[in-house]
Amino acid sequence: MDANNQTIRFIDSDYKELFRIPDGGSIKIIFPPDDIRGFAVRECRHIDECHFSIHGNGSDTYHIAQFAELMERIGAKYEPLVQLHSIEFTPCMAGEEKFCTRNREENNTNIGQITGNFGNQGDRFHSNWSDRDNGRNTPEFQTELHSVIYALRQGLLKDRDSMVQYCQAHPEAKIPERAHLEHFGFKLETETRQYFVLCVADSNDSRFVIYPYDKSAPVLEKPSVMDEIKAAQKAQREQPPTPKPGRGRKKSETEL
Repeated sequence: MDANNQTIRFIDSDYKELFRIPDGGSIKIIFPPDDIRGFAVRECRHIDECHFSIHGNGSDTYHIAQFAELMERIGAKYEPLVQLHSIEFTPCMAGEEKFCTRNREENNTNIGQITGNFGNQGDRFHSNWSDRDNGRNTPEFQTELHSVIYALRQGLLKDRDSMVQYCQAHPEAKIPERAHLEHFGFKLETETRQYFVLCVADSNDSRFVIYPYDKSAPVLEKPSVMDEIKAAQKAQREQPPTPKPGRGRKKSETEL
């Protein structure tokens, strides 16, 4: 989901996606109670869509299915090392529905969007990232984004039935005048960003879109016309005067 699509996908032995982490992120492996290792933290590096390497005491390369089968065989669990705790999903307030769409306002702080669905059976997690290309898709943002998605997948976006039930339990989140489909908007906040989640909770069309926004000032600011005029005037004042013909000092032979 990052700008270069360098994400590492973790699945179970049934090829069901559990979570993703950015390239260079770490996972926590929790061994069964009778294993003296307890747990281990391992950095992971992206190789390609289906392979990654784990770095600890050395480096090992795995296919994502091979790793899932290994963990299942030894009875170990695995999860992202970086997780968000004590976060709250709240229904969007009146007027915030504009953040649950592709925001085309100039200089707005939207970073991009994730569109996703739960597959034909409603128990999968398929997603696609679309970047805004405004300099905000940083490694730090990627780490937080995957943590947000992991948190959402523990409840609201666990599967299609969970999303539909959550929306039905929060009618105040319903967004009016959205064609003929049931649209619901939710929001969660971190210290530096806001994440708006649009849920299409219809029996024939269940999907979601996540819109992250940066709380900070715009990274890319287009200068105003007045700023451009002032900059041009300043450059003109600082330009050295052109000497008049015949008034300059003669060069000596050593200067030629």
